[in-house]
Amino acid sequence: MDKAFESAEIKSAKERKRKIAVCIGATVAVAAVAGGLIIGSNSFSAQAGPTSEKFQDSLANVATTDAETGEEVKVDTEAQVIKNLGEPGKLTMDGATKPSFEVTVHSVKVKKSCTLRGFDETITPENGVFLVLDVSASLAASAAKVVDEEIALMPLDASSFGSSPGENKNVVYDLNTVAAFSCEVDNALDIAVGAGDEIRGNVVLDSPYSTGQIVYDPDKTGGWTWSY
Repeated sequence: MDKAFESAEIKSAKERKRKIAVCIGATVAVAAVAGGLIIGSNSFSAQAGPTSEKFQDSLANVATTDAETGEEVKVDTEAQVIKNLGEPGKLTMDGATKPSFEVTVHSVKVKKSCTLRGFDETITPENGVFLVLDVSASLAASAAKVVDEEIALMPLDASSFGSSPGENKNVVYDLNTVAAFSCEVDNALDIAVGAGDEIRGNVVLDSPYSTGQIVYDPDKTGGWTWSY
């Protein structure tokens, strides 16, 4: 295996050029690849799912063990690396010895209703249940040096997440409904993490599944999954 990728779980079968994007006003446009991120001309290897279109074509690119920990790497058929709650998913910049980006789902609370933000009223989910995720994330300051854009960001809004009914099941996205957005939430998670920052907070999803898996995969090409 290429030394630049020795610390990564995945060597992407097809590296794609992506940019961590610019925040203009309240709009954040982000293109993030969970399995083989490239910022500008600098490649990132990932402890995440492969970016190839077919999972079977990428099995050869999945390391059997994590070179840093020696632990077995488990990837499901939806191209998501399987993590336990509280265990981080990591992106490692080419040549770096430490992760450049980490995201962790610490816990998931299932709610049948929530309080409407700014009002003493109860609202119900559109899809089935509200999932309140306790999420932390960090982005290395070095990310800003390799991005052509004004601000280096990784997205953390509700649209970056999906859910499934369980391991190896199809993932449903578009959980950022009006109802989820309208929920009052303590310590709301920022919609993105910037270079040099570490953040933690809660984000609400509107999911069909009261049990299953949470997926972080902004680009829908392979990421990490946590069972709840």
